[in-house]
Amino acid sequence: MALVALPAPAQTLPDLGDVSSATLSDAQEKTIGNRIMREVRIDASVIDDPEITDYISSVGARLLSVADPPPRQIDFFVVQDDTINAFALVGGHIGVHSALITLTQSESELAGVMAHEIAHILQRHQARMIHGASRAQWTSLAALALAILAARGGGAQAGQVTEAAVATAGALQIQNQIDYTREHEREADRVGLTLLERAGFDTRGMANFFERMLRSNRLNEFKGAPSYLRTHPLTTERIADMQGRVEGTPTRMVPDSFDYRIARSKLRAASGTGQEAVKLFRTMLEDKGVLRPREDVYGLALAQRRTRDLEGAWVTLETLRNPRGDGRELPVFGMAPQPHPAFEVLAGQLMADMGKHDEAATIYRRALRGNPHYRALVYANLDELLQTGHAREALADLEERLRTVQDDYHLYELQARAYEAQARPIAQHRAQGEAYFRKGNLAAAVDQLELAVKQTRGSNFYEMSIAESRLRELRVLLENERAAEKALKIT
Repeated sequence: MALVALPAPAQTLPDLGDVSSATLSDAQEKTIGNRIMREVRIDASVIDDPEITDYISSVGARLLSVADPPPRQIDFFVVQDDTINAFALVGGHIGVHSALITLTQSESELAGVMAHEIAHILQRHQARMIHGASRAQWTSLAALALAILAARGGGAQAGQVTEAAVATAGALQIQNQIDYTREHEREADRVGLTLLERAGFDTRGMANFFERMLRSNRLNEFKGAPSYLRTHPLTTERIADMQGRVEGTPTRMVPDSFDYRIARSKLRAASGTGQEAVKLFRTMLEDKGVLRPREDVYGLALAQRRTRDLEGAWVTLETLRNPRGDGRELPVFGMAPQPHPAFEVLAGQLMADMGKHDEAATIYRRALRGNPHYRALVYANLDELLQTGHAREALADLEERLRTVQDDYHLYELQARAYEAQARPIAQHRAQGEAYFRKGNLAAAVDQLELAVKQTRGSNFYEMSIAESRLRELRVLLENERAAEKALKIT
């Protein structure tokens, strides 16, 4: 539970000057950002987990909802990494390392870091810095994105990889520009604190986290702390300024959301080896005694699944799904009347892992009745249908969902698998192309549509006409994208 400052009278974000004449245009930002993100999205350490992605995006949306107009669209993602870092990329993209999330002691601390990164984008700090570089230097931006991701691993070897990537790309000058100035950091602090307060988080969360990180860095407690401090100059003066802005304000108690606690446990369970994760959660639960936080029990079940102790994971999870142990899901003190959907996703996965596919299907169907739009449940159920040869049922579900949700590349990837199972290659490649399009990879999308229109086996006029029409549209978009990158001299 955190302390949060009571709402202050309505105010606008600090007036930090008109930057429009000293920055890239929105279109230029988008072009550069999309080019960088094409490289970032294919990195295996970018976490493609709907529960983690949806949680981090919900925190970002909550903060953005209280920002002054005009609104900015920002994409949030999490990187599996044991170094402590978060970074904003030009064009409206924010990455958060998993270790930073697991290190936070409250949701407001995490929100404080995210508010700070959002402020960098709202104030267009990177766009202003890149604007000062020559266009020839922008060529290095995509390579720099890879260098940023290479830095995640920490340690001497990762440092050498990063140094080589940056040097080979000729990106050292750009790196110096992306490391924020102290003035940028002060601006981001002021804007971030205002967002944090407006969104109802504890305004002390930002200062508390930064102060702990700076203190720990001096004591060399966190091997990953320097990753953040290198790109975000942190001083005692900055922390004192943050503390001064919230000092003496009235406070109220605000609990962390359960989704925050679930996400943090899920990331902890995925860190290190499976055995290390099991040991961590057993120790945490022993330290808590009879007070067994649900998120820690859930984390233990996840860790046990990683070690393939499926029976043990099921027994652990059942204490959350059926606390009385009698087959009934009864409310008890500290327990929700119905299991959290994350518990049901894991329950279905465990049943499927043990070859009990009928039980898995039953779990998913029942859970979806109460949580029809919970993405992790939707994907797990569709995957189970495809794994067990029910492609027709999966397609019917997908077609219904895609009538209202058309920006989810996961659904199109599942649709491509379903069409493949039905030996419909035109529709398969078209669906895969739509998935690539929603990932921002137009070239791969065009490749898939070209494969679609070359199909002769099992072709029909209607499907071929749709594929040909869509191919023409995507080719135009790809030509425009390449022209925009060429104009900016991005290779």
